[in-house]
Amino acid sequence: MTLPRPEGPVVREATVRDADELARLRWQFRIEAGTQRSITVESFVDEMLSFVREALVGQRWDAFVAERGGRLIGCVWVQFVERVPHPNLRRGERPIAYITNMYVEPALRDGGIGRALLDAAVGCAQSRGASGAILWPSERSVPFYRRAGFGDEDAPLALPL
Repeated sequence: MTLPRPEGPVVREATVRDADELARLRWQFRIEAGTQRSITVESFVDEMLSFVREALVGQRWDAFVAERGGRLIGCVWVQFVERVPHPNLRRGERPIAYITNMYVEPALRDGGIGRALLDAAVGCAQSRGASGAILWPSERSVPFYRRAGFGDEDAPLALPL
């Protein structure tokens, strides 16, 4: 006897209607990473809702979500950073894609959802003409990003301020 497989997730572009669920996923992501809370969850949700509305309306951010059964189970954000004008590029051409907030609910990891989200983010960056993509991986995620073709260098150099 073959049991029916659970419905696979759908990866799609996020919309403003996803703001509540994106806030929930962001909260889970940061708490799982050990972030200490300095505000209430309600205050955080209000701030995140405002961010989502502004970010998804402009041209500097895109977000993708994985959805199963009408519920968001993962997300990734891509910010497009404009480069200083160059003698052979017009302003806004060849931005840098910053991939961030890649998250899949823990019980659903290692099943291809993260890769589908990353592929959507990289595809978006390619379609927007980005010159490259950068990200800051967690220690656990380094092999995942390496398998996806990201370089073997350590995370981009950073100066904590």
